[in-house]
Amino acid sequence: MFPQGNKDVSEEQSAFFREQRRRLDSADTNEIRDAIDRLTYVSNSSGVRDIISALKGNPTFPSYSGNSPVIKFYAAKALGKKKEKIAIEPLLSEFKKNAEPLVEREIKPRSLKDGVNGNESLSSPYFFLEDDISMVLACGEMLRALGNIPLNENSEKEIKQSLSHKNFYIRASAADAIYQSGKKGLISGLSESYGKEKDPYAKISILSALVGLEREPNQNFKSVLESLQDSDPEIRKKASEALVRLDLRIASPYLEKAISLENHPGVLAQMKEDYKQLESFRVP
Repeated sequence: MFPQGNKDVSEEQSAFFREQRRRLDSADTNEIRDAIDRLTYVSNSSGVRDIISALKGNPTFPSYSGNSPVIKFYAAKALGKKKEKIAIEPLLSEFKKNAEPLVEREIKPRSLKDGVNGNESLSSPYFFLEDDISMVLACGEMLRALGNIPLNENSEKEIKQSLSHKNFYIRASAADAIYQSGKKGLISGLSESYGKEKDPYAKISILSALVGLEREPNQNFKSVLESLQDSDPEIRKKASEALVRLDLRIASPYLEKAISLENHPGVLAQMKEDYKQLESFRVP
């Protein structure tokens, strides 16, 4: 983002970071989010500590808008993209502090009303507006960020423990983190969790991580294909994503068939995007 080599560029860099730090101190969540986004795409590691500060918020003033789940969500996502090891401990600290109060939702078929619990909800990760992000979503993003950064002993331990968290979305996010880590040595733990899991969303998330790490046309692959026909659109969407992780050419016709039957706009859009990726894998 900033070419090196002259005094003017150095001054431009300094001015840029001063401006983003000023905006991170704003009471406007949109301004904070935009500053995080700008710092994310700086081409080097500069700005990582500023994003970490945004993740932590201001514990002295609990009502400060910068402490909201939406800011923690986008800060965690940014740190996952930056992949800097100095973010591991802050992410772990924030996750442990905020994930403990989260609860499990009642296992039942979901309906539209399940998505309007708002950002104060301790159980539902579903939302319709960007500003309505709950702490459940933010904590899930913290786990995925940890999975994107090379694991150390502490982050691996926390992710593995989160596979048995009382909230289904946290368990699902832990599975995503394991997949993103690419660590095949964790497959056995995933398999064990898959056998125990009762929540459909968490179960397909764990299955998606398994097939993404195994990349074999085995029984787990067949289970993903079956999930493409599930009555729950969220399950069908996750099954489609799983086929992209699997990255096998034989998956393409199955997804093409699912697209011809799909009637949910959001799922259909995801399936079409995933189908394009699968087809691109076939081009030499």
